[in-house]
Amino acid sequence: MASAGVVRVCPQLLATLQQRAAFHAGSSATSSLLHYDEVHAPAAGAAGASSSSPPQTVVVLHGLLGTGRNLRSAVTDLCRQAAARSGLPWRALLLDLRNHGKSAALNLHPPHTLAAAARDVIHLFQQAAGGAAPAVLVGHSMGGKTSLEVVRQLTLPHAPPLGQPKQVWVLDARPNAVHTVDKPTKEVLDVLAAVKSIPLPLASRQALYQQLQQQGFSPALQQWLGGNLSQEGRGRYTWTFNLEGAESMFQDYMKEDYAALLQKPPPGVTLNILRALRSDRWDHDTMAAVRQAVAATAQPAAVRGQTRYWELADAGHWVHADNPKGLVAVMLPSLLEAAGVAAR
Repeated sequence: MASAGVVRVCPQLLATLQQRAAFHAGSSATSSLLHYDEVHAPAAGAAGASSSSPPQTVVVLHGLLGTGRNLRSAVTDLCRQAAARSGLPWRALLLDLRNHGKSAALNLHPPHTLAAAARDVIHLFQQAAGGAAPAVLVGHSMGGKTSLEVVRQLTLPHAPPLGQPKQVWVLDARPNAVHTVDKPTKEVLDVLAAVKSIPLPLASRQALYQQLQQQGFSPALQQWLGGNLSQEGRGRYTWTFNLEGAESMFQDYMKEDYAALLQKPPPGVTLNILRALRSDRWDHDTMAAVRQAVAATAQPAAVRGQTRYWELADAGHWVHADNPKGLVAVMLPSLLEAAGVAAR
């Protein structure tokens, strides 16, 4: 007989309550909505009678030290072509992740991890995406791995009932953990160190370019980082991002491993892993994890998800800048598939 005043709780029930508390504790910390820009592509052509339908939604997540606008041109073209081919309206929400772009001003609380970033994104689904997961979720680099974390969190027993994205694109991001400081990782660490070393405020963007040039960085990288400067007065430029928080997110990006998710995606979800053929981020372990997942999910079935592997020629890591037309061509059929429209 149990002692007086002692209540025994079933271990399974206790685990369920702990999962629920953990998810909602994280969600409650995200009371502010991430900044996003919106792109619209109305239905067109003979099928334009479908224009009264609610738009199909694409949500886009950028990479480290980026912003949603980085992918705006390619995503705008993608939505326009999807609207023309499907006869349905499309829209894209281009998010600034925590510590980046205009979302940095929200001063969201740590820990600054992929899990926290994914909770921010799920909160946005609830508030700005019609209370449902979008038809398509796209992430580049760190944003790609964050997309996988969004999918993982939406599988939790007490996640909000938003469903799952039908198509998820992971653009040139390693889905597995990275255990060594290889060449591409060192390049990122060098950029972070360079940014830390630059005294603020800067007098102009040109002053930034000069300092980066002295450290051996390319004109393309100089221009990219210059896009993250905000003018706070005459001759006063500062970073738009929260460097400490962004660096914490990158450290977590290195640690997180989604190989198991790739081998067993949620039912109805297609995980599209895209490798840029000129990118140097694809080592043996990464390719092995992706190939194993593709093989494990190769048999189509309504009750399981699928992992697909794609290659983009004539592109390095910056796929949306190096080969935007090729990128759109590769992705377009998946949008039509998400909308239930046969490719033609």
